[in-house]
Amino acid sequence: MAIDGCPPLVSVIMVVCDEAAALVDSLTSLSRLDYPRDRHEILIVENGSGGGSAEIIQRYPVTHLREPRRGVSYGRNLGIERSRGEILAFTDPDCVVSTGWLKELVDLFADPAVGIVAGGIVPYPPRTLPELHAARRRSHSQERPLSHPERPFALNPNLAVRRAVFSDVGCYDTVFPGGGWEDADLCWRVKRQTWWALQWAPRAVVFHRYRDRWIDFFAQQYRYGLGLGILHLKYEDELHWGRDERAQSVGRFARSLEELSKAGVLFLAGRQNRMYLGLRALDCIREVAQQSGFSVARLTCRAKVSKSSAGSDP
Repeated sequence: MAIDGCPPLVSVIMVVCDEAAALVDSLTSLSRLDYPRDRHEILIVENGSGGGSAEIIQRYPVTHLREPRRGVSYGRNLGIERSRGEILAFTDPDCVVSTGWLKELVDLFADPAVGIVAGGIVPYPPRTLPELHAARRRSHSQERPLSHPERPFALNPNLAVRRAVFSDVGCYDTVFPGGGWEDADLCWRVKRQTWWALQWAPRAVVFHRYRDRWIDFFAQQYRYGLGLGILHLKYEDELHWGRDERAQSVGRFARSLEELSKAGVLFLAGRQNRMYLGLRALDCIREVAQQSGFSVARLTCRAKVSKSSAGSDP
């Protein structure tokens, strides 16, 4: 995509919360993009981060912003507000982008009907059991949400959006806690309210690092459940959640707790392969965490969702 031979100006936006450990690799990859330096800018938004993130960010030729309101959607919205690009590309600090990432995303915007482009997300080589579990599940694979027959959407770790899209539907809904489902909400609003098309750029690759500690894995899955619960509240007219669904959810929660206790006993007894038991336990932890987050959202977030849907910033 180029106008009179000049590539479009692109703003790369990344929000940093508490990911200082992976930040160097991520920022280094962004500094090596195969895209004209005078035609892209990189905006890094600190969102309550610590652990030396600011010092790391200041080593790189980026625009450094701070958003004190905790929540990745607040951070992305500040990046959108302060950016200058015709196209806005989003990734996360636990991702390493490929050299041609930006060019591959931008090329598809040559079609004036395209409003959103999703790129491929490949697991970073795992080192711990939680990382291996997520990599095997391909938990951030774009192909699965993009192939949904009724409500396709794309994931934020590798996403580019035409600025005009945000003018049409608004920015990210800050009612979502971040780290899950705010990207689906954005894509669904675009599909409901506009004619903009969603396209797939499989060669626009980022390599995604998964959570390496068990406690971080649980927290991430809990946030996914919380975000999904909020999504169900916001789209109650489409996402049915009745008595049968509640009963199935309770059953899955109970079975997962039972399986988790069995796996723990066998792990401590050393009676089976520990890697197998660890992966089995992580399956159960994932289910328990997501079901817990989902239930909490259903019980506590209805008023916030109603306020957000009415057009007020929560």
